[in-house]
Amino acid sequence: MPKVICLSYHYPPFGGVSVQRILRFTRYLHEQDFECHVLCAEPVRAASVPLDPELVEEVPTHVPVRRLRTFEPECFINNWSHPWDKIRRNFLKMFAAMLIPDDQAMWIDQAAAAAVKLAREIRADVIFATGPPFSTLLAGQRAAEITGLPLVVDFRDDWTLLRRNLKTLPPARQKREEELEQRVLRTAAGVLTVTPPLCDEMKARSPYPERVHMLPNGFDPEHFTDLAGGTGDGTVFSAGSLYAKREPEGFFRAWERFRQQGGDLRFELAGPVADDCRHYFPEGRPDCQWLGFLPHREVRRRLVTASLNLAWLDPYLSVQSYTGKLLEYLGAGRPVLMLGAPESAAADLLNRSGVGFTVPVDDVDGIVAALEKIARGDWQPHPDDSVIAPFNARQQVAELAAILNGAISSGPKSGPRP
Repeated sequence: MPKVICLSYHYPPFGGVSVQRILRFTRYLHEQDFECHVLCAEPVRAASVPLDPELVEEVPTHVPVRRLRTFEPECFINNWSHPWDKIRRNFLKMFAAMLIPDDQAMWIDQAAAAAVKLAREIRADVIFATGPPFSTLLAGQRAAEITGLPLVVDFRDDWTLLRRNLKTLPPARQKREEELEQRVLRTAAGVLTVTPPLCDEMKARSPYPERVHMLPNGFDPEHFTDLAGGTGDGTVFSAGSLYAKREPEGFFRAWERFRQQGGDLRFELAGPVADDCRHYFPEGRPDCQWLGFLPHREVRRRLVTASLNLAWLDPYLSVQSYTGKLLEYLGAGRPVLMLGAPESAAADLLNRSGVGFTVPVDDVDGIVAALEKIARGDWQPHPDDSVIAPFNARQQVAELAAILNGAISSGPKSGPRP
């Protein structure tokens, strides 16, 4: 039975969307005759990644998990309130801005060292690393160089192109990160991406385009065994973050018009809401509620009982990415309304799935029409299993196993085999 080391900064009890993909992989790799060992960061309460202790129950007992203590500046930046602490807080902010490629850069050395040690202990056959954070890919690349083991890397998001297009980094740092990305791509025996456009982009950037594969996000079939029928519970439910760049103004204008015209649905959002969007959820409005962070188990329950599940696409990501939640929406089998670019890869998938469609974020009339259709009970999904089945985690892990086996068969990429 081949042995794979899975490097992932986030793993339960970390919660949120960042752990779902690796959790699905590690849950089902044993069905493909792989022995899986996880290396991850020790959980700390950071503002950007919530904790979801219930997810630990979904980690298989046959999967050993080793957690590494690490330092992440974000965990401390907002913890000091005394005026004298401003000096330390500002220093940490400056220090965090210098970390390359991300705030988790300080775990690269210890994660690589731990992976090398573990590889020699268990006689590992392959290393798998998933990012973001992209520091994890660098840790995997370093461990692969030292051990000579084949490396498979998983790009859940684009690393350097998005930052270049948005001009979020100084030119020197942008160049450095592109060099680091190329180092990973040169070492990796396999490269995974999550959407067809991102796959095409990575093939164009990689020195070995034949090693790049598309393995999309998906859903765990065990989570959606009891699907609800009928018209749902009268809720429009959205799971995920809300911030100004998602351009939510159009939806809330549509919501106000819908309610003024007598619409009796209620809107609920579970997830973080930026300060500049809190005003959309005034106190004393039971028809429009922000629920904060909910455990994934509770999110799934609401997905299968809602009358409508609502998703936003970031304008600057819509062409390249599927939002991770969208695939769970497909698994839940309820009607889906997505707000974003109709020409995006995600919109095309949703249209073909038979469970929903996409409306531009500023199309108030279109959003109102969709809400009215749900309120009347006129919108029932007609899932196309041929479109949805490829996002079933079991099928995806079978594809992952084939890629891992291919990497093993290709032999060591560099350095001595442990």
